[in-house]
Amino acid sequence: MLNDRRILVVEDDPHVAEIIQWNLYAAGYAATVVADGMAALQAFDEIHPCLVTLDLNVPAVSGFRLVELFKRHAPEVPVLIVTALSFEEAEEIARAGADDFMTKPFEPYDLLQKVHYHLSPPRGAAQLVATPPLPARPRRAATADMA
Repeated sequence: MLNDRRILVVEDDPHVAEIIQWNLYAAGYAATVVADGMAALQAFDEIHPCLVTLDLNVPAVSGFRLVELFKRHAPEVPVLIVTALSFEEAEEIARAGADDFMTKPFEPYDLLQKVHYHLSPPRGAAQLVATPPLPARPRRAATADMA
């Protein structure tokens, strides 16, 4: 059963985008995938996502600029960076307003754990929106290669 909350996936590598989309779907999330910054801005306004996964190296509008724009428009929407950039860029990403980040290659299960964490209500808070439970580690563990 799909959750009615939609995740925006901004990823220009079709292979990585497919892995993210498939795993989100398997975990019960609906996902909209776009391959460039302009499409990301349009989709963000149209679908009002509950979370964004974002590759920093997308064409048209830089990922750093997208983080700033997403956070200015909807600061409550978590932005999870999925990038091939090194961990040293963490400080710059944090200043831009990203909520979390992971480097490529990554395990899809680890991505799902981060998504679930950011979409779960804080401990002790009343649960207003049901978040689907995190599924067991997939049998077919595809690793997303660097893009």
